[in-house]
Amino acid sequence: MDKRDLALQSICPVVPMPKFSPLAPMTHNGERIILAANGTFMEVRRAWGRFVRSAGNIDTVLPFGVLQEETSYFMPKLPRELLAQFIRWAREESHVEIGASIVWDDATNVFRLVRSRTLLGTGSFLKYELPELASNQHIVVDCHSHSRHPAFFSTTDDEDDAHAVRFAFVVGNCDQPSQTTKMRLCIRGFFQDVELDLEP
Repeated sequence: MDKRDLALQSICPVVPMPKFSPLAPMTHNGERIILAANGTFMEVRRAWGRFVRSAGNIDTVLPFGVLQEETSYFMPKLPRELLAQFIRWAREESHVEIGASIVWDDATNVFRLVRSRTLLGTGSFLKYELPELASNQHIVVDCHSHSRHPAFFSTTDDEDDAHAVRFAFVVGNCDQPSQTTKMRLCIRGFFQDVELDLEP
């Protein structure tokens, strides 16, 4: 790391906000950045006072460089055939919702579609169990169907995906000649829609 960055970070360090205890106030004059669940804050202490303010909505100078969003994949391109296979399964059982996972093996570099064990499945609700995997196997896509209803991400889906890092794929109108599909990338509460052009 550049010596100037080290100097800046020593002058204004970044600390996480504890989840289960209060943050100990600074005991010496200076500044620090606090990362909290509700945003980024700056704590400033002088001989005559201590101040904690949100740094997210003000024009203040933070000792940081600029960062851009980026995505890098370490796996091959996702096989479209596996998504098409799940659509076929969903059509075959259009009266209930079903689930499955597309699993990638980082040792063999192979994808496979694994059916999820249904704990409770109706035409409008699904509770299922994800497969148990070895350490070299990873769920890349979590798939589920919406039976006769259109494809969309429900509030329940948002809750299920809130802490996940994976793609989510849903197929709907499974009793119709043509199905509707939705796909998104889920990264710990960040959701990004993915455009699909699939023919079952």
